[in-house]
Formats: sequence, structure tokens, C-alpha cells
Amino acid sequence: MRKLKIGLIILFFIVATFMILEYSPRALQYGHENGWKTDDRPLIIPHGGAKVLYPENTIYSFKQTEMYDAFEIDLTLTKDDVLMTHHDLDLGLDLGESYQETLVRSLTYNEIIDLIKDNDYPFVRNFEDINGDKPYENITDPLILSELVPAKLEDIFQLYPNKKYILEIKDTEIENDFKKAITLLIELIEDYELEENVIVSSFSDEVIEAFQKESSIHTSTAWGGTLKFVLLSAFNVDFFYRPKQAALIIPVYQELGESYAKYIKLLPSPIKDSFIKKGTSDMTDLGQKGIIEDAKRHNMATIYWTINDEETMLRLIELGVDGIITDRPDILYNIYIEQGIINP
Repeated sequence: MRKLKIGLIILFFIVATFMILEYSPRALQYGHENGWKTDDRPLIIPHGGAKVLYPENTIYSFKQTEMYDAFEIDLTLTKDDVLMTHHDLDLGLDLGESYQETLVRSLTYNEIIDLIKDNDYPFVRNFEDINGDKPYENITDPLILSELVPAKLEDIFQLYPNKKYILEIKDTEIENDFKKAITLLIELIEDYELEENVIVSSFSDEVIEAFQKESSIHTSTAWGGTLKFVLLSAFNVDFFYRPKQAALIIPVYQELGESYAKYIKLLPSPIKDSFIKKGTSDMTDLGQKGIIEDAKRHNMATIYWTINDEETMLRLIELGVDGIITDRPDILYNIYIEQGIINP
């Protein structure tokens, strides 16, 4: 009986400790002021300049979407160490299949722009908008054409010195390249005094960790960090999570693959239901109130990508997320107008 009493007392203190840590509003918060957390509505963040509306990651696309709250920009490094607004590490998107083996890193910025011009802007000429039209097929205006190419990040900073930015480092495969990209990016952000306006992101946890060793500029979780937070939240033990990032940049739906599915099947239903799409064992549904509330308690913003349909946008607005990355900022903007949140 005495052992039972002692066991119950120990169990009580363990449970009480868990509850205090779990619900303490000051427990293990991100330790910097976080201007990416919002109270009124999620930020409208065009994805690469709204890539289904305009040719992505060009000055032209950023000018067309400048009325929105922030830019999400992909960055690759050129041979002459220019941070260029570009999604892929190769030039296949810009110049066609024959250039899929030509790396951005193998050419200078000017060489890349000259190649695009010499080949008559193949990506732009063939770009189809949401109506299936090719609005730039016959463009001849040299000023417009000069803006329909990948830009230097510094040029974007000069145009928009007060903008919020999510900057994704795409050079993740070669350590020397991403370390160089990190050094250059920190220098640019500091030169333009944008430290509080920027979140640096990457799919690579290694890149994020390397960036954090060099700077206290805001970062987001990479995929590994995001998954770790989601699992801790699902098990209601996220107080163990020590946030070093300002934001979870997180998908709603993400296929996990068979290697994860076999373990997920073993989880109790209440835990599975907190982050797995109903009727599946390998597809996440991370648009969950618990995840968002746990992130807020840790002083972290929740920013969801890439959300292009009105139904999911409305769901995330209701849940109180801090930002929505989208190829269709026009849809989100119109929702805010209809709800009376924004006056056009």
C-alpha cells in the first residue's frame, strides 16, 4: 500500500509538471521580438511573385504583386556570387530541356541574362496564365522584357526597402555553395537594415542550422524541424521544443511516404487525427488548431504554403494563422474585401 501511495504521488507530480509546462504561456519561447505574428488577418504572401499569374521570380512579377504584404523569393547563387531570384539550380525552366544540365552556379549573372535574351526569352514567351493565354508571346517593349528575367536580390531590396521577405536558399546540395550563399545573404540583409523584415528559409535543416550559427536574423523551420514540432504537438509534449526559429513554414497537405506510413499506422487515433488526413496513413493535414496554438505559445508565427484554393484559405483564416503563401494572392485579397477586412 505504501509503495502504491508513493507511486501515485510520483505520478501526480509528473502529470502536474507536464501540465504546468504544457500550458505555461512563458515556456520555452522564441527569444526575439517576432513581427511576423499577426492579430488581425494572415499576411498575403505571393509565391515567387505569384507564379501562376506572372513569370515567376522576375522584377516584373514582384512589381505586379507589390500591393501585398510580403514577398516569398527563391534564391540561387551564380558563378560570380550573385544571389539571383530563381527557383531551380539549373536553367531548364528558362531555356528548355537542353539546358537542364546547365547549372546556375556555372555561369555569371550577366551570362545567364544574355543567354535568355539570345534565345528570345523562351520561358516568358511560352508562359500561360490561368486562362490558358500567352500574354507575353509577342511582347517587344525592351523595358518590359528587361524585367521579365531573373533579378538580383539586391535590386529587389533597392526597389522595396520596407517590404517583408521570406527568402529561401535553394543551394542546399554543396556545403561550400550554401555557406557562401549564407554569408552573402547576411551581408545584404544587414546592408539594407532588413533584419526584422526577413525570414530565411530552406528545406534543408543543415542550411538553417548553418545560417543560425552565423546570424540571429529570423529563420523558419526546415522540413525536419517542422515534423519534429508537429509530432511533439501531437503528443502534447511540445514544451520540450526549444524554438530557435521565428516561424513554422508549413504545408497543409504533405505526402510522407511509405517509410513513415508504417509507423503512423501504429499511433492511437487521437494522435493520428491531430496531423494525418482522415482516411490516409501517409498524407498530413497540418492545418490544425492545436499546432497553430502551440506555435503561438512558443512565440512562433505559422505560415502555410502553397495555398491556392478559397476553401483552404478560409479554413486557415478561421484558425488564425499568421501568413498564407499562395500562387493566387488575388483570391485571398478578394476574400478580405468580401469580409470587410480590406478596403480596396
